[in-house]
Amino acid sequence: MDWIKICLSDKEIREIENAEKQIQKPQLLKRLQCIKLKNKGWKHKEISKFLGVCIDTITNWLKVFSQKGIQGLLQWDYKGKTSILTLEQQIKIIQRNKEKSFKTAKEVKDYIEKEFGIVWHLHWIQKLLKKNFACHIKKPH
Repeated sequence: MDWIKICLSDKEIREIENAEKQIQKPQLLKRLQCIKLKNKGWKHKEISKFLGVCIDTITNWLKVFSQKGIQGLLQWDYKGKTSILTLEQQIKIIQRNKEKSFKTAKEVKDYIEKEFGIVWHLHWIQKLLKKNFACHIKKPH
């Protein structure tokens, strides 16, 4: 994934710095910081960890910048991912949690796999719980 190379001209660096001063959304600022860090030779994984976003997001931002430049990167048309879980499935998880609280994200992961046949990485289960169910449970050790 680190095959995307960024080599900014002095003019592009000034454009990014000017855009940073005018940006209102922190999410857009992260996009510009991503480009600057990649220009400094940082790897996707390093940028991902530093900015607190997944590696796929870094790759997407770099592709957008390569294809559409700074203005393309500053377009805010994010709609989020559509949940794979149906509303009925989400309700079933909530009901199950009310009946008997989930203690760990792994327990939820196993429940989703058993009940719905959906296999997710534990990281996505944790995000799902935090975002959709405002559920903060222990991470497994």
